[in-house]
Amino acid sequence: MFTGSSQHAAVNFGQYETYGFVPNAPSTICYPLPTSKGKADLQTVLDALPNTKNARVLLPGTNIPSSAAPLEVAVVYQLSQFSSDEVYLGDYPQQRFTEETAQNLIGRFRKALDGIDGDIKERNKFLDVPYVYMLPSKTPNSIAI
Repeated sequence: MFTGSSQHAAVNFGQYETYGFVPNAPSTICYPLPTSKGKADLQTVLDALPNTKNARVLLPGTNIPSSAAPLEVAVVYQLSQFSSDEVYLGDYPQQRFTEETAQNLIGRFRKALDGIDGDIKERNKFLDVPYVYMLPSKTPNSIAI
């Protein structure tokens, strides 16, 4: 349950914050890598990042070079968004668990999740950048791509 919900939410939904700035983790390197240590400088790194100068692809129907960077940012942004019909931890919209024992367990589970949610929100009040990726209220029941 943890891997398909909480762990995935923690890893997946924060991707854009890291990968949305291409120099953090470029999807392509467009320059030969140094073959020996100590030979790379700032300009070597900058030249290796995807940009229109080193683009090997043209925008469709044009002679304008296209960098991989905008596509990388767009893909990562899309992957880190919640679905419009997302179902979060503790929510069971199809009401398949109708027995009294199951309903009691679901109630206890939801109450525990609410407590965890409150604890995280309380800790986040003291952070410059709140960490929201483990909030049960923002953790989907499962992976949905």
